[in-house]
Order: sequence, then structure tokens, then C-alpha cells
Amino acid sequence: MMQIYQELILKHAKNSPFEWQILAATHSATGANPLCGDAIEVALMIKGDLIVEAGFQGEMSAITRASASMMCEMIVGGTLLAAHKRIEAAFALLTGIDSFELDSELGEFAAMRVLRSYPNRIKTASLPWAAIRQALLGGAGGVVSTEG
Repeated sequence: MMQIYQELILKHAKNSPFEWQILAATHSATGANPLCGDAIEVALMIKGDLIVEAGFQGEMSAITRASASMMCEMIVGGTLLAAHKRIEAAFALLTGIDSFELDSELGEFAAMRVLRSYPNRIKTASLPWAAIRQALLGGAGGVVSTEG
């Protein structure tokens, strides 16, 4: 599992097609973990009930970048309901819940379960998910953090 995790980090951190600014975003939010130095802005273009574009930018670790990339890959082209389900599934997986349903819902992101032994890395991997959750809520509430 650790090897799969490492390969995913390299794949997504180096070549994410979602690391860019969406100029016509309908929803956005910012996340920051000051202790580790991660800062991310996520943006979505939503039409009706569909997420047609997703992107992110900022200064972040490879884990945060890879997590954001996998997250965008999972939600683009899907419904708002599907995005909410994946957000909750990602948090459940990172905090210790295992199930076939979570694995099938999250695909390759399920390899991130290896981070459970590293609490600070869980905070890092969950930051994009916290930011996208905030974006879907309209971005209100200021900058989100997973350090608290």
C-alpha cells in the first residue's frame, strides 16, 4: 500500500491538470494550515447541478497537491450530491473508517489511508477537501484549516 501511495503522490503532485485558476468560477474557498505552510485556493464552475470545472492553486506540499488533484479528478463531471458524498467519504477514510463502499467511492485516493499513522499528514491531505466543502457552502466563513 505504501508503494501505491508514493506512486500516486508523485503522479498527481508533478502533473496535475487541475492546478490552475478558473477565471469564471462560481464557487471558491481558501484553505490554510499555517504550521506546515500549506495554502490552497480551490475553485469550481457549477452549472445547474453539475460541476463542470475544478481547479486549485497555491503554495502547498506534495501531499496537499496530490490530494487536491485526485479530489478534482473525482468531482469534475459529477453532481453536487456526488461531490458531497465523496467529501464525506474522504474524511471518513482519513480518520479511520474502512469499507468497500469508501474504496469504490474514492478510487485511487483510498491509498491515502496509509496516512493514518501520521496525524500531521492527515491534516495536509484533508485540507483541499475542507476547502472544497467550504466552496460548496458558498465560500462563507473565511479561510478553513485542518490544524485545529
